[in-house]
Amino acid sequence: MKKLLFLLLFLATWTFAQAQVSKMLGEWYTIDDKTGEQRSSVKITEKNGSYQAVVTAIYDKDSNGNYREMKPPYPKEWKHVVGTQIFIDMKVHGDHLKGKVFDPESQKTYYGKVTYHAKTDELVLRGSLDKAGLLGRSQTWKRKK
Repeated sequence: MKKLLFLLLFLATWTFAQAQVSKMLGEWYTIDDKTGEQRSSVKITEKNGSYQAVVTAIYDKDSNGNYREMKPPYPKEWKHVVGTQIFIDMKVHGDHLKGKVFDPESQKTYYGKVTYHAKTDELVLRGSLDKAGLLGRSQTWKRKK
């Protein structure tokens, strides 16, 4: 009986975790953690248990303060960003993703963790120097509608 209860609890937890992770798929707006401004769009996909995120667009503000998608030719500092893969070997770990994350702005790779928040329909990406996530920063992404 105890084994059956354990198995049922394990399956329920695993199913919940998989449902949370599958909600990460799709298009997201990245929000700069320093300025609070919308910076880019990222598309998250899954292939063979590995999750990829690729920058699909970058944004600036027009004269009215509204965000608009930048069109080529991009300014020199943003030329390399569109098409950049920012998730590296991201895999499911419980109800979140873990792996590496590439920062196109600094051109550096960090340890990464991605968590989905169902109440707000937001992702939190934590990039850090250490695996534990103590030395780093977080960015919140909002679903593109």
